[in-house]
Amino acid sequence: MLNVDEIMLKLKLVFHSLISFIGFISVVLHIVYSPDSLISTTKLTIHTNLIVSITFLLSSLAILSKKNEIPFLDFLKNCSIIYMFVVIFTYHFLLASGGEYVGVRIITNFTLHYLIPILVFINWIVFEIKKKYSLKFIFYWMFYPLLYTAVSLLRGLFDGFYPYFFLNPNGEIPVGVGSYSNVALFITAFLFVYLILGFLLISLNRIILYFNNKSNIYSKQM
Repeated sequence: MLNVDEIMLKLKLVFHSLISFIGFISVVLHIVYSPDSLISTTKLTIHTNLIVSITFLLSSLAILSKKNEIPFLDFLKNCSIIYMFVVIFTYHFLLASGGEYVGVRIITNFTLHYLIPILVFINWIVFEIKKKYSLKFIFYWMFYPLLYTAVSLLRGLFDGFYPYFFLNPNGEIPVGVGSYSNVALFITAFLFVYLILGFLLISLNRIILYFNNKSNIYSKQM
């Protein structure tokens, strides 16, 4: 008979494989069926979902090989939680009204912006071991979004293309935000969101870890 830990490990493998599979398929189909595939490849949503898909594929392989996950994989899982929260809330509150999807992209739009973020959060709640992280990890987790923003702004200076309206200093909403000062305000707001999410993730890890330790101590005393 399988014990509880073995059952949970098998469920974790299935869940991770599912996230990775849905992620890869959704990214590919979303790009292939895009009216402009090149533009689709510039979106942070696509990049973030690729990071998530690769992360959970590597995690699945680690489980299958019965090896401990390397620290960087744990780092990527935490990135995934924060990035997916930004994806779901940015799309829902800023971008959802910006255009209509048709055909396959109706489904992939839902999986990339809603389903995968929800699955990643469920995975963290149910399957991931909670750890005590230093506050400096907040800034490590922000590295890729900052890099993406810098590259997008530099590219826009050369060819005038910006992947999102809030990075475009030219034109007015919904095309752009009218000035670099307004772009700076949006970037500052997003950085604040990343800071808050990172702090919440660290705090929740510590709180859950504290109560788990208390529970284990109580169980040993029984």
